[in-house]
Amino acid sequence: MIDQPGRRHAERFRTVSTRYPRRVAEAYARDLDRAMADDDETVAAAVAAWEQAHGLEPRDWKTIGGAEAG
Repeated sequence: MIDQPGRRHAERFRTVSTRYPRRVAEAYARDLDRAMADDDETVAAAVAAWEQAHGLEPRDWKTIGGAEAG
């Protein structure tokens, strides 16, 4: 069962992509409260920086979410 902070986190970031909440949590070292306090642009920058730091090509999460939605 997802706790309330986890549920709010998932609900907010699933609007971008179904996999985005996990990537946000990774980028914020699982500090969901800090992620929730930041605006969308700051979160996107943190996610891109995390991806780059881990040798990943930063993804266009909004495009991914659009493809998921059909």
